Amino acid sequence: MKRFVTSDSHGGYKALVQCLERCSFDKDNDQLIFLGDVVDGWSETKESIDLLLTLKHLVYLLGNHDQWALEFYSGKMAGNDRVQQAWLRQGGTATVASYGHGTGMPPKHLRLLQRAKLYHVTEDNILCVHAGFDIEQAIEMSTVYTLLWSRGFVEERFTRFSQQQDATVTTYKEVYIGHTPTFLLNRKQTTPLQMGNVWLLDTGAGFTGCLSIMDIDTKQVWQSDKVMTLYPDEAGRNGISWNEMNLFKMD
Repeated sequence: MKRFVTSDSHGGYKALVQCLERCSFDKDNDQLIFLGDVVDGWSETKESIDLLLTLKHLVYLLGNHDQWALEFYSGKMAGNDRVQQAWLRQGGTATVASYGHGTGMPPKHLRLLQRAKLYHVTEDNILCVHAGFDIEQAIEMSTVYTLLWSRGFVEERFTRFSQQQDATVTTYKEVYIGHTPTFLLNRKQTTPLQMGNVWLLDTGAGFTGCLSIMDIDTKQVWQSDKVMTLYPDEAGRNGISWNEMNLFKMD
């Protein structure tokens, strides 16, 4: 069984298809560890989850946007207008449109998010988590906020890395993280970023970048086209579409 990892496709079904095709993913025999945030941004969240549900050996981790969508579709967000508006502004509007306004999320899609793991440790001691963890204590003691939302772990590792200090996490063989787009740390970083034994997999598919998928064992990486070029008429989370951007360049 080959083991692949990807993260943060944010409704970019076409990019997910490209990545799976380009790495020759075998839906029946290979494993995909998805580090969270399949929802919110581009228009095809529904199609993306439909695709993930066809993968026999899928390990799905909860992302912060997944948590938002789960709260909305399970009714837990009702009455909290501040949180709901924040979610809608940051990609939730596209998720609602994907399923249809006033339409619930299909039960099998809801179950995927409800059963999603907060973190995953492989048999060979590789940690996979959406946002980060508290390195000072056992992983099971980390809060949901730390695991799904906080950029503290990634920022601390990147500070070490950029200062040419050892960024290795000795507790695990390797660590795979999503959530923080690589371009937020280095504008020129368009591929997964390695910091010691820590890999950052979010290469900005939700914004101006590509979706990346990596073979965990060989470290080979495949990428989609820039996702905004696959949805050229959609603003996504950028606030401007690919076509609009190019019109401005021509003016």
